[in-house]
Amino acid sequence: MKIMAPIIEVSNDIIKGLDQLKIPYKLRKSERATQDEYIKLPSGIYTARERTIFNKNWFDQHKILKESVLRMQIPLEFVELLKYAKENDEELYDEITKVRSPWRAENLDAYFEKREDGRYILTHNKTKAEKLDPETLMEDRTPGISIESWLKNPTKQGLPRKDVEAGDLFYLYPRNVTVARFSANGGRAYLDCGGDPSDKSGDLGVRAVKR
Repeated sequence: MKIMAPIIEVSNDIIKGLDQLKIPYKLRKSERATQDEYIKLPSGIYTARERTIFNKNWFDQHKILKESVLRMQIPLEFVELLKYAKENDEELYDEITKVRSPWRAENLDAYFEKREDGRYILTHNKTKAEKLDPETLMEDRTPGISIESWLKNPTKQGLPRKDVEAGDLFYLYPRNVTVARFSANGGRAYLDCGGDPSDKSGDLGVRAVKR
C-alpha cells in the first residue's frame, strides 16, 4: 500500500522561513484560499496579498508557480494592483511602496530582449513576445519619476511613458536580457527594469496570480 504524505496548510511567514533556510517544499493549489489571501482586482484577476517564493531566481519562481497552477504578475497587472491598493487598502500600498526598512522586493513577469528588429517585452514566462511600446521611457531616472503619474497613464504594457512626470520613484529602463521588479527600502523605492533574472534573495519574492 502506498502511503501519501499529509498535506498541511502553513502561513506565508513559515514559507518565507523555509525559503531562508533553503528547505525544499512543494506548493499545492488550495481549494480553501480565503478572500484575505487574494484580492480581486477590477479586471477580474485574483492576486495574492503577500509575496512568497523567496530565495529563488526569476526562472525558478515561474516554475514553482506553474506547479501550483498560479502565475506571476505582468507589469500592467501590478499597476492595477497599486492603483487599487492606493484607493482601497492603504496598508498594502504602504507595504509595497513606502520608503522604509526592511527591503521589500518582488519580481514581475516581464523579460526584455534586444532583437535585430527592435526591443521586445516577453511575458507569461517568456511565451508571449511583443515589441516594446515606443512610448516607453528608455533612460534611467535617478532622481526619479512620479509614481502617481506612472500609475495614471502607463504604456499599454504597464511601464512609464516618456512624458512621465518627475518624482521620487527611481526608475531603471529595460536593458537586454533583464527582468522587471519593484522594490523599496529605507532609502528609496525602485521600478527596476534592468534586473538580473538569476538574482535571488531572502527578500525578493513574487506575488502570485490565480489562473
